[in-house]
Amino acid sequence: MGHLEVVQEAMRNDGIDALLLGGEAAGFFVAGHTRIGVHPGGSVLPLTIVPSSGLPHVITGDPDGATHLPEDHVHATRWSPMTLARDLPQWLGGASGLRIGVDMLSPTAHSIIRGALADCRLVDATGLLATVMLPKSPEEIDRMAVLCRFVTAAAEEGLRHGRPGLIAALGGAFPITFPQVSSSAVSVAIRRDGLVAEARLGPGPPSLGERALDALVPGATVDDVAEELPAGVEVVGLGWGFESPVLRHGMGSPSGLRLQAGSVLAVRWAACGVTIALGESGIRFLSLEPDEVAR
Repeated sequence: MGHLEVVQEAMRNDGIDALLLGGEAAGFFVAGHTRIGVHPGGSVLPLTIVPSSGLPHVITGDPDGATHLPEDHVHATRWSPMTLARDLPQWLGGASGLRIGVDMLSPTAHSIIRGALADCRLVDATGLLATVMLPKSPEEIDRMAVLCRFVTAAAEEGLRHGRPGLIAALGGAFPITFPQVSSSAVSVAIRRDGLVAEARLGPGPPSLGERALDALVPGATVDDVAEELPAGVEVVGLGWGFESPVLRHGMGSPSGLRLQAGSVLAVRWAACGVTIALGESGIRFLSLEPDEVAR
């Protein structure tokens, strides 16, 4: 079963008629499209429109960003809220009284949706998305491991030869965040074939990362894990982008989410970071281990 079918099955189980998504990672996961111009806090308007059955509609500025979808499901970037309000009912079959899941949309987007879709009810879909996106397949985890090794080797070149060494080692894999490079630390994240991996090498006590790893076990809720995390550690979902959950000491989001076998997580502290996959029998390091990333 593909990502779209998994999400639509979860929607139907939760009684959600449609998803209107502004998050880059969620949009790529569900619809497989790319876009140009990413807003860190999500888009002002929904860019991925997912009915509970059938193909999604996507809005992208990349003319080759969704060649797998029919042309009438791929739409140019729309800056006009009025245009979006006109088209949304048509894309969702003209139904009223819909229960619509949203992620990181702006207040403006919420207002447009309510005005365009009569009697709709907006609900938070971040928990549903996190549940279906968090576990990766064995094949996806293997691909993540390859990508982690690649970006770590590039980061090592950055430590030895500065930014020119890092960029040369990355080749055509362009960073998706601004690389931080100094004589003692490198932080870089890249996307390749839809997957995101990062490397963080630099000063920091390995014991801090090791203590955090002890709290990451399948079946634990993010709320409980957050209580056990040492101060100064951040844990985020990683794979199709920077995903849920986000965990820091005393804060786990989305609340109630359970870690699952197959979850891929980035664990960060000081200038260090490791990427792991959770398994029923323990942790698999996709990157170097804590005592190797601490320099």
